[in-house]
Amino acid sequence: YYYLDIHFGDELNYLMVPTLLIGIAAYAVAEMFNEVFGMAISTILQCFVADEELFEDTEERFAPGSLAGAIDSTQKKYKTKKKVSVESS
Repeated sequence: YYYLDIHFGDELNYLMVPTLLIGIAAYAVAEMFNEVFGMAISTILQCFVADEELFEDTEERFAPGSLAGAIDSTQKKYKTKKKVSVESS
């Protein structure tokens, strides 16, 4: 708003319309980026699960050990959290 006011204040009668249009365009771009990012994460997880199911031997798998370690630690945290919530019920 202030940038438009400084540079185009004499030429524009109402600055809120261009400001709102820029805001809407920025929101749309950010939303599309988040959708693509989410789809990429889902695809990586789906490929990891398929890799685990197809190859029983860990040395034949294509997924790096760091990804497997991150998923295993997340599963352990979820299982302990689930046990605590069941015990407290």
